[in-house]
Amino acid sequence: MNSVKQKEEAPEQRAGPGDYYEVVTEFGTWYVSGQTAARIGRSLDRRWRPRWIKFVDLSGSRAWVRAEAIEFISESTEHQRTRDRTFRYLMRKESKAHRRWDDDY
Repeated sequence: MNSVKQKEEAPEQRAGPGDYYEVVTEFGTWYVSGQTAARIGRSLDRRWRPRWIKFVDLSGSRAWVRAEAIEFISESTEHQRTRDRTFRYLMRKESKAHRRWDDDY
């Protein structure tokens, strides 16, 4: 019983996901390192593209994706995500301030 209490009282300190890139396709999204994203980008920029792009994502999963299925590759840093959360918070706050008193949505 004491060990359960100790675990509840001492929350685990996990580091955030850090900086990563998103590889977005019509069928899903993979999170990859900067090095992997650069390699995928070089493959897509080639004059004769490979039919399949093979890579390993941040969780260690191997993926084979058709080159034409890749919609975009996007950088996502901790700083960008923090600014985005702040921006969305301020937008919600502004939206609530401009609501009518009888608006119940």
